[in-house]
Amino acid sequence: MRYINAIFTATLGHPIENAELLAAYETHLAKLPLAETKRAELRSFVQYSLVGQRTRYMFAPNLEDAHDFASRAALFQAGVEQALDILTEQMRPSIAAAKIKFDAVLTTTSTGNLMPGISYRLARRVSAWLQPHVMLLDLGNVGCTGSSKALNLARALRESYENILIVAIELPTTLLDMTSARIDLWQGNCTFGDGAAALWVSNKKEQGDIALALEDLHYQPQAETGIDLIRWDYGRYYTFALAEEATFNCEVRDFVTQALQHTAAGWKHEPRWAIHPAGIALLVRIGRKLGISSEALQPSIEHYRKYSNMSSASIMHILKEVAATAPDHAAINLLTMGAGFNVIYGRVRKER
Repeated sequence: MRYINAIFTATLGHPIENAELLAAYETHLAKLPLAETKRAELRSFVQYSLVGQRTRYMFAPNLEDAHDFASRAALFQAGVEQALDILTEQMRPSIAAAKIKFDAVLTTTSTGNLMPGISYRLARRVSAWLQPHVMLLDLGNVGCTGSSKALNLARALRESYENILIVAIELPTTLLDMTSARIDLWQGNCTFGDGAAALWVSNKKEQGDIALALEDLHYQPQAETGIDLIRWDYGRYYTFALAEEATFNCEVRDFVTQALQHTAAGWKHEPRWAIHPAGIALLVRIGRKLGISSEALQPSIEHYRKYSNMSSASIMHILKEVAATAPDHAAINLLTMGAGFNVIYGRVRKER
């Protein structure tokens, strides 16, 4: 049995409210070479996407200064370095108190690319925490399910990997592009925020601040029909793209429902959920379809209102919040979905 012994979370950059972001976007919408009817349609979509009180964290101080691939890539690298500094300082007291060394470091991101990867950049900071033959592994191009896949990998490693560190760093706001009229690109502009998180996973429940027993992880890809549903497109840098915005929520809901039918016995009567916050409308649709109570959806909805969608880092933030108030021996359901198309259901149980 593997246990999550600690969860560390970080925001990157500065918070920005929907209203402030909408005002900034209005300036760019006005510059697009569009007929007024088309501009009005796009403006209405952006206004709808940014309705209500919602915040995100943005690492980039001013994306208008990032005009080309090199400047965007440099911005991503700077954000990764800042995230690693923050997480390292957060982890230091717990790791020092436990006097352990990690046998593996698994990292994930889908919003940029670095070589050497994030695991090596972290190793340079925390060499005293690592075994001499530590496994350093970076997972990329896995979208919002990245941290769940890293957790699944940690679960599958042999018992000799006693302590495993998982780190997710996502900077989707470095991908923002206000020069296109594509609806799906603007959906990405309006949806994401920047964040990072880390999990300490081991095979000993006595260690760390908590002990969340990893009871189940059920992974179902839909590559035959969902591979184009979420993807990167390319301009001056990577950009967010959807197969068809009009049917996106319905298709995702259907994929999630199909996947969870196979695991209903595990979650049907468990009231606590950490669900990836792709968006409030989608959360509500999934909850209604599966019979998940509005109360159980609240941690994911509140995360989205405060931080927006941090891609693979969000589920770690939400799990930390849910676990903090869950009683001992309570189960917490995990649900992530993302590019591929992938749906991952998991369940942890709070042992202490």
